[in-house]
Amino acid sequence: MTSGQVAMIEAQLKEDRAKLESFKSMLNRSSTLTTCMKERLTQFDDRLVRLKSRIMPVYEEMQIKIRAQSNSELAVRELEKVARYYCIREELEKTINNSVTQNIPEYIGHMRDLAKAIRFFLENNPGSNEVANLQALFRNGISNMCKEYEDLLKRRARKVPVEEFNIEDLETVLPLLPPEVKENLKLISSWVPGNLQYLSPGDAKHDYVAELKDNFVKAQRRYLRESMERLAEHEQLPMFGNVTPLFGRKAKNAEITRKGSKLSRTDIKRQSKRGHKRTASDHNSIQVIKEEINVEKSTASFGRLSFYFTQLIRAIYYQIRELVPPSYQDAAFQETLKDTMGHFEGEGVLLVKAAREQIVNSNWVTLFPMLTLYKGLNRIKYSLISTDQLELEVQPLSPISDLISQVTSCVKETLEQFKLFVKDDSVRSSNIAIDGTVHQLTSNVMSICGQLLQHRETVGTLLQGVQHQGTRQLQLSIIQRAVGQYILGIITALERNLAVKSEQYENKCLSALFLMNNYNYIRRYLLEEGELSALLARPNEIEPAEKYADLIERQKEQYRTWYRTLTDVCIENTGSAVKKESEKAQKEAVKSRFKTFNNYFLEQWTLQKKWAIPDAEFRHMIIIDNINAVMQCYVELYERYRDAKFTSNPGKYIEYTPDHIEKMLLAFFDQ
Repeated sequence: MTSGQVAMIEAQLKEDRAKLESFKSMLNRSSTLTTCMKERLTQFDDRLVRLKSRIMPVYEEMQIKIRAQSNSELAVRELEKVARYYCIREELEKTINNSVTQNIPEYIGHMRDLAKAIRFFLENNPGSNEVANLQALFRNGISNMCKEYEDLLKRRARKVPVEEFNIEDLETVLPLLPPEVKENLKLISSWVPGNLQYLSPGDAKHDYVAELKDNFVKAQRRYLRESMERLAEHEQLPMFGNVTPLFGRKAKNAEITRKGSKLSRTDIKRQSKRGHKRTASDHNSIQVIKEEINVEKSTASFGRLSFYFTQLIRAIYYQIRELVPPSYQDAAFQETLKDTMGHFEGEGVLLVKAAREQIVNSNWVTLFPMLTLYKGLNRIKYSLISTDQLELEVQPLSPISDLISQVTSCVKETLEQFKLFVKDDSVRSSNIAIDGTVHQLTSNVMSICGQLLQHRETVGTLLQGVQHQGTRQLQLSIIQRAVGQYILGIITALERNLAVKSEQYENKCLSALFLMNNYNYIRRYLLEEGELSALLARPNEIEPAEKYADLIERQKEQYRTWYRTLTDVCIENTGSAVKKESEKAQKEAVKSRFKTFNNYFLEQWTLQKKWAIPDAEFRHMIIIDNINAVMQCYVELYERYRDAKFTSNPGKYIEYTPDHIEKMLLAFFDQ
């Protein structure tokens, strides 16, 4: 080990010895401090023991005084309560016996205080007179709350403006009461049933919850009736005899003038477009026009009124759920609707009855308001049931089902009667037009068939035997097939009918013209109404319009027989010159041919200028066909003999030039 290392070790030892001495000094001071602190703590503990022995008696005495004071205050409060229970009748008698104020929560607070007093006496002194007096006052309060419940429903119900009704969305819930009124009614309807135990045994026999329900029914029944009266007046519902049976009031502007025709304006325009010409037979169908318009307009008004009624029903249903105790909700709903629903059904029944009367008079377009009504009623019924899940189908809503059944029966009977009418109308000869124009039956039948397409889903459903739409959804193909078969049966019956009617014409050419006019009307209608034509089309068969084109061509052959007599006259014995050996006979033959031609042509011209082809295009086609056939033979006859000396007075026999003949042919069907 070197001297340097030894020196370092000695220096380190010296430093460590100094630190050790310092630690020993600190330890001695700490020991001295600990001894002093222990002595002081011992002295403090002795002082605390002495302090406790002095304070505890004072504390215990104070606690006894505090408890005594608390008991005294509690006793005073209880005495005050008991005293108030004895005085509460005099305090609240005037307030309770008077009608319920606008501050219903405050009134209910008073009733709570009264209930507490009754409970106190029942628990502590059940035989006292105070019990009977308080229970009598409580009974008056309950009765006043029931009356206020009814009065609020009557006074504060809103007259819902027509503009707030949403016909497009029947699920709209209309607010029939202001929010603050509804809250007050909720307080009454919830508080009364929960506090009837404070009534006397005799008073408890009266069903105040049922009284609440009856008051609700009375007020809402009146509200519903007045609302329907107001809405019917707004719709100016011109029901049968200018009186609305639902309300017994005179309807405004109920009288409707006798205008128009049996069909709608659209149908009249279509007939004009197709060339339908009004004849004497048309007037037979206009005699019931006033009634038809009444039913159509009344059905539209009744339809809108029924939508209003539906939204009122929905609003009342939700009010019942909020304002009537649960055990009485079903009964309240049923009783509220009973009268108005019955009148509503009666109104609809009268409407159906009026429609039936018109249908008896062959006013078949009445079918379409009934179809519209059928769809509207089904929409109403199933919107109520599906959306609100009303388990009340048998009672409150059964009149709607009954009315749907009546409308269904009317529609189905009408469809069947119309088919029979088209079939059996062929026996009527008095309605045949003398000019061979389109028969009124044809235009009406085709118009009705076209309108049936607008209701194809409803008609197809009914034809399949389903009474209520919504109970069973049918495939579109089934509906289309049912409607197509029905319309095809109608048009087939119409064809047979027209064939029988055509036989009533003595002139076979006029008979053929009559069939051509009607077949052409049907063909044009099918071409214009592509949906109807597609509905009638059958696989592996010619198109319906082509079928009638073929039928027209067949009747053309019959019609053309009128000018074949002329062509025969023109081509008979038409030698190139008058031979000398038979000059006299030839001259007489030529005279006879011209005379025969002139007489027959004049006869046909006189007849056929009175005949009618209402379709301008078809009329032009027939006239051109006549001109081509007649002029071809007459021009040849005329050119051959106009310069031939077969008579000394050619003008006596050659009465017509070719131009004159053409002008006369153009005058056919001119009236």
